[in-house]
Amino acid sequence: MDEWLANLAKDTTNDSRLAKIARAKPDDLADSCYTRAGERVAEPQTFSGGQCNTLYPTFPSPRMVAGGPLSNDVLKCQLKPVDFGDYKVTFSDAEKARLKTIFPGGVCDWGKPGVEQQPTKGTWLSY
Repeated sequence: MDEWLANLAKDTTNDSRLAKIARAKPDDLADSCYTRAGERVAEPQTFSGGQCNTLYPTFPSPRMVAGGPLSNDVLKCQLKPVDFGDYKVTFSDAEKARLKTIFPGGVCDWGKPGVEQQPTKGTWLSY
């Protein structure tokens, strides 16, 4: 970050601020991690796969296990009735009754945008 800001401060051209920011980015700035021996591994950050995830495993959040998006940008989800066919396990009648008691308004419908969620505008179009 220091190198990026220093490069930006040195740029005295009349180009747009956005052009200057893009040009000031250090050439070696990329997603990466380091091995215990200090070797840099440059690879795109992903949720699974790759050497960095082998070195530093990631695990899903409870929302992701429930079907939520990797972006984790839903503050309040839209609800749908509990559908026991959505689950890979078989529930007893007592478990079904308990779940309906715990979630009387339903469970998150991760196939829909969040309540009052707006599409992103501007620079950050994905997370």
